[in-house]
Amino acid sequence: MAVTVVAALIVTVQVSVPEQPPPLQPEKVEPAAGAAVKVTEVPLAYAAAQVVPQAMPAGALVMVPLPAPLELTVSVKVWRAKVAVTVVAALIVTVQVPVPVQPPPLQPLKVEPAAGAAVKVTAVPLAYVAAQVAPQAMPAGALVMVPVPAPLELTVSVMV
Repeated sequence: MAVTVVAALIVTVQVSVPEQPPPLQPEKVEPAAGAAVKVTEVPLAYAAAQVVPQAMPAGALVMVPLPAPLELTVSVKVWRAKVAVTVVAALIVTVQVPVPVQPPPLQPLKVEPAAGAAVKVTAVPLAYVAAQVAPQAMPAGALVMVPVPAPLELTVSVMV
């Protein structure tokens, strides 16, 4: 058993904090120009570890050493009660005083970015196979509409 004794009266007083200037903030800087490079390496050949629909090597599923026979394990825990007595004060007084005014942190000035130039590069292959040649040739009968549309009629709708 543990006994804790606390005073009958606790008084907490906070004193004012001295004024602290805000931390200096670094100026924003545009990053330098860069280039992105992606490299994908493809092997010329590889050896498959499993072939002929997921074949496993002979003996791969053998467990060595063999597991021991099943045994019974019993665990017993004894329950004990722990008692602690704590004496607390009947009256607690907390006093807080105002904190002095602190100025906001300094912020860097906004700067317009420098002029830039946009560049777009389109690579065209030296040769390609065209699906349609001889100014947009279409196979014969490709533009036939079946069934033929009905003649144009005029429909007037009036909302009152």
